Amino acid sequence: MAARYVPHRPMLTAGMRELPAVDPTKLEHSAQSFQPMLQDASRIIGRLTERSFVVPLMTAAQAGHQQEVDRMIKSAAGTSRIHAKYTPSGIVIVVEPTNANESCCNLSMTLRWGV
Repeated sequence: MAARYVPHRPMLTAGMRELPAVDPTKLEHSAQSFQPMLQDASRIIGRLTERSFVVPLMTAAQAGHQQEVDRMIKSAAGTSRIHAKYTPSGIVIVVEPTNANESCCNLSMTLRWGV
C-alpha cells in the first residue's frame, strides 16, 4: 500500500514576523487608471468590427507598413498610448495610460486574423 501524502504545514513560532496590513491605495489607483484605457480599447474593438477600417489595416500590415498600422490603431482610440504588433496570424494591441510615467497597468488585446 502506498504512503499517503500529508502536506507539510510549518508551525508558527514567536520568532516569525507578521505580514504588514494591506494597503489598497495602489490597486485602487490602478483600477481608476484602467477605466479610460478600457474605454479606448472598446473604441478600438468597435473600429475592428468595421470592414472599411479592417481591410486597409490588414493591407498595411501585410505590406509591412508599421507606421500606418500604428496611425490607424491610434486614430481609433482616445487618449491612451497604444502599441501594435502584428504577424501574419494576428495583431497584439497594448493600451497604456496617457501619462508615460505611469506604470500602474496596461491592457493587452490579442486578436487573430489569419491562419
